[in-house]
Order: sequence, then structure tokens, then C-alpha cells
Amino acid sequence: MFRFDKKQEVFEFGKIKVGGQPGEYPTVLVSTMFYGKHKIVTDEDKGIFDKEKAESLWKVQEEMGDQTGLPYFNQIVGEAPEAIKRYIDWFVDICDDVPFLVDSSVPSVRAEAAKYVSEIGVAPRAIHNSINASTGPEEIKALKESDLDSAIVLAFNATNPSVEGKMEILEKGGTGQTKGMLEVAKEVGITRPLIDVAATPLGAGSGATIRSILAIKGKLGLPAGGGFHNMASAWDWLKKIKKTDKESYLEMYPPTDIGTNLVAQVMGANFLLYGPIENVKRIFPAAAMVDIMLAETAKDLGMSTLAEVHPIKKLV
Repeated sequence: MFRFDKKQEVFEFGKIKVGGQPGEYPTVLVSTMFYGKHKIVTDEDKGIFDKEKAESLWKVQEEMGDQTGLPYFNQIVGEAPEAIKRYIDWFVDICDDVPFLVDSSVPSVRAEAAKYVSEIGVAPRAIHNSINASTGPEEIKALKESDLDSAIVLAFNATNPSVEGKMEILEKGGTGQTKGMLEVAKEVGITRPLIDVAATPLGAGSGATIRSILAIKGKLGLPAGGGFHNMASAWDWLKKIKKTDKESYLEMYPPTDIGTNLVAQVMGANFLLYGPIENVKRIFPAAAMVDIMLAETAKDLGMSTLAEVHPIKKLV
């Protein structure tokens, strides 16, 4: 555990602050809803879902946040314009302050979502996910014309998954892009960039994924994080066990899933896209534990916990 020499940026999202030195502010946990094959969704094109179950899931996250002192965002995923709008409408109706990421594997849907959050006046709490090497003209135009000022900036380099490759895609471009992703973000009006280090599978650059947290925060001073749980879900060894011994898999997977997040957190990650919201009770206590350790270390290194609400102030 350590402190960075580089000044660390801190971005505000309502009452939540993201960034800073390890231990100054609690780690932000980001749940995901309406993801592919989410059981609460009955029609992915129209965005038809069980609102009662969705609200129940969200309430558990609110309760865990209150108990532990950890802040949280929500990530809303939709693969069709009608669906993403319906999901956004539902979320801003039941929750009027928590920031949310808007995500889709379809660029035109992300572009439509950027327009929509501006139209309904919730752009200040919306975070575009993401600006990356495959972001095209339609999406860039939509972002420029929107009121969005925050986005996930993805450090994914398809031809070079090393730390150097991730830094290159952020600062210089590559894989078809002539500009670095941070320059693209600035040009479309993003003033609160959150760097996703682009988690890669075990054996295919997972070590570089973790090291890049240090490199990005150490050189750029920007908030960094990512969907580290993807390293566990993509682990071929565990996939084989899932096919041959489902009972053992159900015992073995959760610790690896949560563990990937904790490793990144110790290395200074400011936010964790922890995956399905159903995992909320697994991740919150574990992340709170690490945040307490980081806060204690910050004090040893001459820093202090700056957040009014923090696990060390609630759970110790």
C-alpha cells in the first residue's frame, strides 16, 4: 500500500467523490442491471422487465451502501433504443440522485442514450460507457451534441494488451484511431473521465490489467477502475469445472469473482464494476474491509480519510 507522487484528480458526482489517493475516499461499487440474459428481463428489445424484482434488487444495494459506508453507481445495459430508454426512465423514477452508467454493445444505442439523457435532463448524473478505440462518427457526434460531461474511457488495445499498450491507446491512439482516447473524450466535452483499465483474462494479460492501475494513476492522476470480475468469468479452468462439476463450481467461483476486485482495490482502483447486482452482498463487505485497510495505511503515510462517510467511520 502506498501513495502516488502525482496529484490525484477527484471528480464529484453529486455527493460522491471518485479518485484521490488510496484511502482518502471510499471505493465506488458499480452494479449492473438489465445485462444479457438477466432473469428479470422478459423482452430485451422492448425493455420489458419485472419492475418489482428490479426495485427489490436496487433496495438491497441501497441498504448495503448504508450499512458499509460505500458509495455506489448503477450500470444500465440495453441493446435496443426502446429498451435503454425504458430502463433509464425506470431508474431515474425510483432514484433521484445516484449516478448511472449507460452501456450497450451497439454503438447506435449508446448514441441514442446520450441524446436521451440530455433530453430528459439527467445528463449530469449519467456516465457514457464507453469512449474506446471502436467509437465511431455517429457516437462522437451524439456525445458532442449532448449535455454529458462524464464517460468511461476504455484503455483497451486489441493489438497490445500490455501496460504500454494501454497507455498508448489512451494518449496516442492506435488500432484504427489517430487520436488518443483521452483527446477524443476532451473533444466531445468530457471533463470527468473515468479510466477503465480493460480487464483481460488470466493468461492473456491479467497481470498487465492490474499493473496498469498504477501506471494510469501514477502518470495521469486520473480515477481508474474496471470490470475486474471479467478475469474470473473468462477463466478457462473454471469454465471446464462448470461443465463437469457444477456443484464444485458454485463453491469455487464466488471467491475468485470477488477476489479479482479486491486485488485491484489494493492496487489503488477507485471504482469497481463488480458485475450483476445480485452479487451485492458478496462484494460490499469485502470491499469495505479493504477500504478500512487502505484508510489505516493512508494515516500511516501522512494522509487522512477525507470522506465524511467511509467504512472506517462506520464499521470500526
